[in-house]
Amino acid sequence: MSYTTQDREEKYCDSVVESTQVKKAMKRSADDHNDDNNEPPLQKPATEEHSSVVAAHYNHLEEKGLRERFNSPIYYLRNFNNWVKSVLIQEYTDKIREKDYGRSLRVLDICCGKGGDLSKWQKARVEHVVFADIAEVSVQQCQTRYDELRARTRGGRLYSAEFIAADCSKATLRDKYRDPSISFDIVSCQFGLHYSFESLPQARRMLTNISECLKPGGYFFGTIPDAYEIVSRSKKSDGSFGNRIYNIKLLFDVEKGYPLFGGKYDFHLEGVVDCPEFLVNFKLFTKLASDYGLELIYKARFADFFKDHSEKYRHLLQKIVCFESYPPPPGKELIADEKEYEHAKQYWESKENKTERDRIGTMSTSEWEVATVYMAFAFRKLKSTWDSNGKPVYSKPREESQTTNKN
Repeated sequence: MSYTTQDREEKYCDSVVESTQVKKAMKRSADDHNDDNNEPPLQKPATEEHSSVVAAHYNHLEEKGLRERFNSPIYYLRNFNNWVKSVLIQEYTDKIREKDYGRSLRVLDICCGKGGDLSKWQKARVEHVVFADIAEVSVQQCQTRYDELRARTRGGRLYSAEFIAADCSKATLRDKYRDPSISFDIVSCQFGLHYSFESLPQARRMLTNISECLKPGGYFFGTIPDAYEIVSRSKKSDGSFGNRIYNIKLLFDVEKGYPLFGGKYDFHLEGVVDCPEFLVNFKLFTKLASDYGLELIYKARFADFFKDHSEKYRHLLQKIVCFESYPPPPGKELIADEKEYEHAKQYWESKENKTERDRIGTMSTSEWEVATVYMAFAFRKLKSTWDSNGKPVYSKPREESQTTNKN
């Protein structure tokens, strides 16, 4: 069910991005996004209501114990997502240290949730992390987890941290930092940016929060649902699709086109997500990001991300246990029905010189269908100067790297 037809993707993308609406939006963005006194317009009541829905949803998510997580039907999917995030963090902290090994790294973890990446930042040996999220309860749980991590560290190396509960698509985060003059080496936004695409002002505010304290040469990376994949699957399924662990349903009339902002859909994922989200047209996202000095340097769907990094980070795949053993070891059952492993069965049967103890790593088709809804991306912050009108002019570093796209 993978959407890999580039022509169809470009048709969807271009038909949206080149519309009159986006041209007006981009002109407005270029005219006023750098005005320090220009706050986003007041949101419509529906926008305020949706923010409350998102916050309430994540505030009421129950903490899952290790035993319950292990028995979850999305156990390997969650581990795979964690692998993707770990690789992103490792890749881009390494890139910075290649240029300045002893540099103390400061991080903004925006849309941090309950702090799923707390230990990842510790392993990356960063100096300071600001955690920010819309859900106050989640931020409190994040801080509790940090305190527990600090207690376990017992005087060992652990970054300092601060915690902010705020709607990152509406609030000015800089006003909430302990040190408003702080500059970040890295901004990470995992599985949360798409909520800001409810409206243009919200997307602008999110990008302002991401970019305004990011150092030139610093990196902004993250993960989001792939709008092109969602659109493709919905076209094949009359607007609603899924399997035993997830379901996505478009909540707008596709006959009227795909809205640039506010393209709402319901996303249910077993035990994790059950609230409305918004499509992110990636070409539009890239155009908007460029207004804030952010240059796209990498994008890949999760399937391609795996191909790009699985060899280098094979040990991490095994450590995190991203894949299920097939055939299952004696006394252990598969997480899904046998029919969801037909691909693994065929591969296994084709192997020569295998023994009874040999196993291959795989994932159920249901989990893989969810994994391939997502994509990863990375931007680099450009250097800026100011023109005679007080507008920023961004320039690329001398050592210019080309964008890596995986369509």
